[in-house]
Amino acid sequence: MTTRSHPPPSETTFRALVDAKSGVLQADALLPPPRSASFSVFAQRPDARLDVAQLENQAARFFAAKLGLTVEKRYDGEVPVTDAARVVLACDDGSAAGTRLVYGRPAQGDDHAAAEEAERRQGTFGMALLAQRCPTVWLVVREGEDDRVALTIAAVFASAFLGPILTPEGDKLIGVRSARLELERRSAPYR
Repeated sequence: MTTRSHPPPSETTFRALVDAKSGVLQADALLPPPRSASFSVFAQRPDARLDVAQLENQAARFFAAKLGLTVEKRYDGEVPVTDAARVVLACDDGSAAGTRLVYGRPAQGDDHAAAEEAERRQGTFGMALLAQRCPTVWLVVREGEDDRVALTIAAVFASAFLGPILTPEGDKLIGVRSARLELERRSAPYR
């Protein structure tokens, strides 16, 4: 029952791909979106569970935003290796609002290599080592080049999962602070 992953499935299609009781993605129901179309958020979690309460708290506390899922998750002892969700985000200031697909899967060698390459190009040090410690990657599908919704969701996930963000172009490996500064488009520290 595999469906194409790009473009992301509609809400109706997505609901058919998840278990009606748990909201967890059915095995092999959805191919992962390409890294080139997504912000890759490295996560220190060993699995693809979403702690929605933690994500809601991070969004409200650090990004003045409301975050939720279109389909509730109930893991009930289930530990998914891969999962997906449609995340709804609304910033209090109206700067970003929308729904984006997120897809969690085990980090692979090419994810870590891409993080190292981005860091090498940037001439920075440390974020790729952090990415190496992250066994899971969440792909936040971007819609267009200046997608504030996807970047905000990626930043919320990074703040909750304690990992860096690799841009879709693979040219930058950034932390929460850099993502926040990009969202604010200024060089002053965030709150």
